[in-house]
Amino acid sequence: MSAERQRWYGLCAYDGTGLDGWQSQPGANTVQDFLEARLTQIFERKTGAIGAGRTDAGVHARGQVFHFDSFGWRHGTDALLRALRCGFPRAIRVEKISPASPNFHARFSARGKRYVYELQRGFADPFHCRYRWSLGDGPLDLVAMSAAAKVFLGVHDFSAFANRSAGGDRNSVRTVCRSDWTVEGDLFRYVTEGNGYLYRMVRRMVGAIVAVGRGQTDEKSLSTLLADPTSPIRNPLQSAPPEGLCLDRVLYESDP
Repeated sequence: MSAERQRWYGLCAYDGTGLDGWQSQPGANTVQDFLEARLTQIFERKTGAIGAGRTDAGVHARGQVFHFDSFGWRHGTDALLRALRCGFPRAIRVEKISPASPNFHARFSARGKRYVYELQRGFADPFHCRYRWSLGDGPLDLVAMSAAAKVFLGVHDFSAFANRSAGGDRNSVRTVCRSDWTVEGDLFRYVTEGNGYLYRMVRRMVGAIVAVGRGQTDEKSLSTLLADPTSPIRNPLQSAPPEGLCLDRVLYESDP
């Protein structure tokens, strides 16, 4: 490999329980911080890692994509992957790297994302509680929850279902092409796929659907908030807790 710049595609997974999310923060306890520190050690120069998107503290990922640039790496892809799998907390693992086009960008080249959220009716056992929202006792209307999930399909202004105080994207219109549930005993799995998500949008969508299942709001109120985020209907819904959420896959037009 020449001494010229080489862009790399990377795929990593992490258990977000003890991490402060993806994006670099002063405490240096984020996935981006650990990746950049290791890349800087390997290349002996400051090296950044750009992610496909942020995940909050406590949120997990099976398919977080990132890219970085190297200069003059001559030891091959396998050697670089082995080097990247050392020096991390056990909660982080680099699953794959491959050379990418100079124009590839983990965030801006993405056409969408898929998130999975897991919930447990009743109380999850200690081996699962860090990956599921334990709903506790009480009735749940699964038919109403399925209908509420379908409300989010299509193109909508999702500002009522995002944390706007955190700033971020000013354009709050997003397209959701998948929003559905599967049920296996007491385990509920919600899957959503779309062209992009606002800050805490998925967690608020899940919180809204569960609130419908508990009879705290209804499908019509959710539809009203999507049609008119400035509606006098106040959004009484809380974000679902982070531990149930996982970034499952980042979608691209073709493999980088």
